[in-house]
Amino acid sequence: MTKKTLIAAAAISAGSASASVLITPAGVTNTSGVSEFFPLANIANNSGLSGSATFANYNTITHGGAGAGNAWTTDNPNGSGDYFLSGSPGTPAIVTLDLGAVYEVTDFVFWGYHFGTPNGNESREFSLEFSTDGGGSFGAPVTISNPLSTYAVQNANTLSLGGAFAADTVRLTIDDNHFGGTAPGGDRLGLGEVKFVVPEPSSMMLSSLTAFALLRRRR
Repeated sequence: MTKKTLIAAAAISAGSASASVLITPAGVTNTSGVSEFFPLANIANNSGLSGSATFANYNTITHGGAGAGNAWTTDNPNGSGDYFLSGSPGTPAIVTLDLGAVYEVTDFVFWGYHFGTPNGNESREFSLEFSTDGGGSFGAPVTISNPLSTYAVQNANTLSLGGAFAADTVRLTIDDNHFGGTAPGGDRLGLGEVKFVVPEPSSMMLSSLTAFALLRRRR
């Protein structure tokens, strides 16, 4: 079974999907090597959430105030001021997200970096690239964002990808935070938790197709 067949099957499945599920990345890697103040693993381990988030309830699930055990943030390479100050060491953070299987993803969900109130360090603009071969190759990036000063804070924020993308690996580049907005901060990049929306039954179908394709290759 070829990659083209897999994606075509995903498209057919998407048309018949009647519900959705929420998935958490199985692993996260700091691909760009930016210096971290709170560990990256916290964005995909449910550590700060108020309950078990599902597609049915995630808009009611909140994330606690940021700390070393429940959120992620970079160091502040410029001291105080803008993380992305022109000519500075502040560079986009690149995170590789292992989804654990091939899924068809339609929306990016995240909870913000905060201390009970909006914070300028919360990430707001993202470029996502999708791979179906474990990160061996990626498609063209999709850029999504919140307007400046539109904060997620403790609540889930859902950004549509503008389509359905088959992926077992997502490369996430964080391009901007809320420096210059209405809340203090902006000298770091931070997030609380990240997840993806997957239409059903496409997730099960794609996982089955992936297993079938691997079996055929082994033969």
